[in-house]
Amino acid sequence: MKIGLALGGGGARGIAHLGVWLRLRELGVPVHCVSGTSIGAIAGAVIAAGRVDAALKWCIEPDWKKLPKLVFRTKFSSKGLTSGTQVEKLLSELIGTRDFAGLEMPFAAVATDLASGEAVVMRDGGLVSAVRASISIPGVFRPVERQGRILVDGQLVAPVPVAACRALGADKVIAVDINPPNSSSDIKPFARLNVIDVLTNTFTILNCELTRRMFMEEKPDLVVQPAVGKVQSLDFRHAERLVEIGRKAVAEDAIERLLAIAL
Repeated sequence: MKIGLALGGGGARGIAHLGVWLRLRELGVPVHCVSGTSIGAIAGAVIAAGRVDAALKWCIEPDWKKLPKLVFRTKFSSKGLTSGTQVEKLLSELIGTRDFAGLEMPFAAVATDLASGEAVVMRDGGLVSAVRASISIPGVFRPVERQGRILVDGQLVAPVPVAACRALGADKVIAVDINPPNSSSDIKPFARLNVIDVLTNTFTILNCELTRRMFMEEKPDLVVQPAVGKVQSLDFRHAERLVEIGRKAVAEDAIERLLAIAL
């Protein structure tokens, strides 16, 4: 019986995915494969590459401002606010391998085909370009052209990629949802709102509803929902706290029930 981990999108909140993984490792949960959408694709690739400890070290370094600089310090593109060149360098650094073949366990990154609206599950070939496609927020990052398709953020069609995880061979799926209900409720007062706040909270609301409907259809065997509601999706200042939030979200009794079924 194989257990898979499906990691959802949600910007900075996705650092909590690493905390969930750490707790599962501590509890001796044998994860055989991982799938990810958007920030979940980054976390999933890091996990599949066996680079979690190195990524955690990078995340909690005091100079947290370097992440926005790496993401946005690049030339503007006619297809997005940024071409994404710098973030590709960051991905190479974090993941440590540029090809799916170099991973330690099966992994899938999910993106959205901008023409057809279909979910595109990437399991082989260039790893960095696959993850880069999965995180390509429309209008922010330039879309990625891969194998004849124009790809953008996977959250549009698969906010938590349960089906992709099952396709990797998982018999039981642990889904990590970092946009749980009411996670956008901690919005700023009207006088302090800006366009980024409006857009990110709108995206979170849509993501919550799509995830709810998807879970009704795909039905993961266990849903982990880290309490990340007060952390905004573009706020990378709380990396260390997010890791701990992820750890605390894993209920030991729920894991025991899952293992009793799976093993």
